[in-house]
Amino acid sequence: MKIFRITVLLTCAACAGLFSGCQVLPSAPEERPANISLAILENKMRKAMDPEGLYRESKSYVQKQMLMVEKDWEDEKNYIVEVKYKRPDKLKMTTMEDNHPTTSIIFNGKNAWIVYYNDRKRVLLQGEQLEKMKVLFALGRPDNTYQNIFKEVKLFETELDGRPYYKLICNSKFKDQPPFVVYVGMNNFLTKRIEIPPQVTSVIDRYGIYDGVIIPEQTTEIVGDSRKRYEIIMYKLNVDIDDEEFFPPIFKEPEEE
Repeated sequence: MKIFRITVLLTCAACAGLFSGCQVLPSAPEERPANISLAILENKMRKAMDPEGLYRESKSYVQKQMLMVEKDWEDEKNYIVEVKYKRPDKLKMTTMEDNHPTTSIIFNGKNAWIVYYNDRKRVLLQGEQLEKMKVLFALGRPDNTYQNIFKEVKLFETELDGRPYYKLICNSKFKDQPPFVVYVGMNNFLTKRIEIPPQVTSVIDRYGIYDGVIIPEQTTEIVGDSRKRYEIIMYKLNVDIDDEEFFPPIFKEPEEE
């Protein structure tokens, strides 16, 4: 169920530390106790996005998105973001520019790396940094739930733009990590908005059906003074993926002339 914004979350993690057009609201809307339990809500969310259980039962998936980045007065830059997942817990996200990889975040179920291709460098994540990344990777697993991933999840009812939503405030076990806030439609049980205070806001503009699964087709993300727009260009379940994909490349030292 968490495929909807794993790309955003990992991108934020790689760039800042940690999930479509939008504006941050000037004041928080009124919150009320929810009329539903978290377990029931998550079940309805799964059925809304994955009515046939195809995603939940899949052994792997590959997703490609076009990423368009706008910042200040600079020209728009375009990238391809590819996410590969393989059961039980292998995941890789690669950002490409002009069909060449620039960065990858890789987790093979035990170890995690960030790879910087232009610098021919790979960084092994360790300690708390690794543990935080495991939380993010867990969001991309089809069989995970918010209850399993976060230390505490508070559930409320609220409104956005005059429409009713459930608001989930998800607190991790890491004291310095801000809450992960999710807004889910009370009528369709689809995620609309994700916030990671104080700077990250992601709003899903449009959903589409890909390989039998309803997923975000277009998403807009605000990170500080930059705007990012994601559009799905490919999504496929049960793709054969070699385990070697989930290890970083070995960069050879350049030969001296």
